[in-house]
Amino acid sequence: MKMEQRYASAERSALVSLLGLLGLTVAKGAAGWLTGSKALLADACHSAADCAGSLTSFMGIRNSKQSEAKKQTESAIAIVLSAFLLVAGIEIGVSSVRSMAAGADQPPEWGSVIVIVAGIGAREALARYKRSKDIQLGIRAERSGESRSDIFASITALVGTTGAIAGDLLDIPILYVMDPAAGIVIAAFVLRMGYQLITTVLQSTGRSALNEIDAQTLLESMQRIDGVVAVEELRAREQGHYLVLDVVIRVNPRISVTEGQEIALRVKRHLTKRFLHICDACVQVQPYDPGFPYKSNHHEEELPSFIQ
Repeated sequence: MKMEQRYASAERSALVSLLGLLGLTVAKGAAGWLTGSKALLADACHSAADCAGSLTSFMGIRNSKQSEAKKQTESAIAIVLSAFLLVAGIEIGVSSVRSMAAGADQPPEWGSVIVIVAGIGAREALARYKRSKDIQLGIRAERSGESRSDIFASITALVGTTGAIAGDLLDIPILYVMDPAAGIVIAAFVLRMGYQLITTVLQSTGRSALNEIDAQTLLESMQRIDGVVAVEELRAREQGHYLVLDVVIRVNPRISVTEGQEIALRVKRHLTKRFLHICDACVQVQPYDPGFPYKSNHHEEELPSFIQ
């Protein structure tokens, strides 16, 4: 699959996830308002946090094709959305606490349970779709892996609303507080997600795009390529869901410039073909200069032609 097609497919899957989560947010919010369920309103706020995360992911893919000024603008938008989530989480939590303190006098309607169950099914379908697309596109596991706090939040809302309704059926009014209590727990999830989104955006420019295991794997892979004497430097920068590598390799100083360029081209092709999450590699060639004998991964019979 060509890189342009890979970007288009990744952008399309991120957009589908974004729109699906937006629909869930609106449906849960409307149902929570109509049924009087604090837990469902909090769950809607959590879906909004998921939607903000998907929006950040979608903008990350588009950022790779935009100017630096546009990237900074969209990063600012992501920070504003994250701050809004923090405020919304606090508001939901305060409202639920007030409801408990005042004494919940009625349970939510049965419709809230139906909406929560349907929302769990829809969210799981979206997660499976996104995960399958990420695997096909070679998106790194640490970027595609999602926290399942969305499912925990919905299950918490389901327990709260069901418990409150059961209190009405069993004539146990004390159980009515289970609905706002679930809202408090979900509000804590929302606050956590809002904080994580803010820190992710603020730290995205300064964090290392490669962990130690990834770097070691890439180094070992490049050192097995014919003509590479040593890998002097390996840096990575994020470009959407993918990586762009800056590599400095050392080659035998007795070979020609053309041969050095051919080795660099082999390294670039190997990296972009072997590792799907690497979309490009800038390979610089430097002579290996500590003195003879030069380290080489060529076979003995290839050495005469290699050093001529």
